Amino acid sequence: MGVGLRRKEAVVFVHEQLRLTAHDATKLHRVLLLYLLIEGLMSDIFLLVANNGFVSKIQYVSLSYNLSGMLLLVFEIIESTYWLRKKTRVFIKRLLFCYESSLLGEILGAALQQTFFTQINRSRMFKSSNNINQAVSHYVWSIVGHGIFVLFAIAFIMSVRALWAILYVRWAHQTWVIFSASCCVDTALGRRNKMTMLGGYRWIDDKLYYKPEALKSFGLVKVEKEDGVELMALRKLHWFSVPKNDFVVIGEVTKLRASVGAWYE
Repeated sequence: MGVGLRRKEAVVFVHEQLRLTAHDATKLHRVLLLYLLIEGLMSDIFLLVANNGFVSKIQYVSLSYNLSGMLLLVFEIIESTYWLRKKTRVFIKRLLFCYESSLLGEILGAALQQTFFTQINRSRMFKSSNNINQAVSHYVWSIVGHGIFVLFAIAFIMSVRALWAILYVRWAHQTWVIFSASCCVDTALGRRNKMTMLGGYRWIDDKLYYKPEALKSFGLVKVEKEDGVELMALRKLHWFSVPKNDFVVIGEVTKLRASVGAWYE
């Protein structure tokens, strides 16, 4: 791309390369990963009951991280089913799954979950549920209670992400069209990028483009053919192997702008 990577773009590049699934993952692969994440989530919640002090704070951070991974994987599964229209998929991804707000939601979630968990344990509704607990079983009722806690935690993280994304777009772009405008790069990448970058967009002449730094942070590279034509390509991520020349061409670079079409195998 002919541009260097600053710290922010470098962090995004690392996250994109450490995505949970490979580019050729099937629905079965994603479901199995989702099961493992849910198992880790439930383990974190049960360990929170047994630990106190500094260890519990580490456990809350782990819980937030697992929640974030689970939400991202669930959205990836929905993307792979093609149930969502393109505009709806892009809107949700830009609002809830952008790098500018994802970390903030995890940090605030980890910081406030302990207070929220304590308030639930001390609430009248929780104390009055002892009769139900005795009627069923401690294990079943604990799963129900932990499920309610997870739903509240997810709602809080998503609310923080959405609010911060809205504020960021208003501050950086002064227009709401960033959430709804189509971009040829997003169309070509589809579900192949882990999340999106709101700060990587540029609104020019009523069209939405990506900055070169943002394209490079997603792992896109510029390839020049023998006849001088410049192409954009992306390295495919595999489960266990790292081929040297496994690139996929997604578009052509003309006049510092990318005209991106469908994926070419």
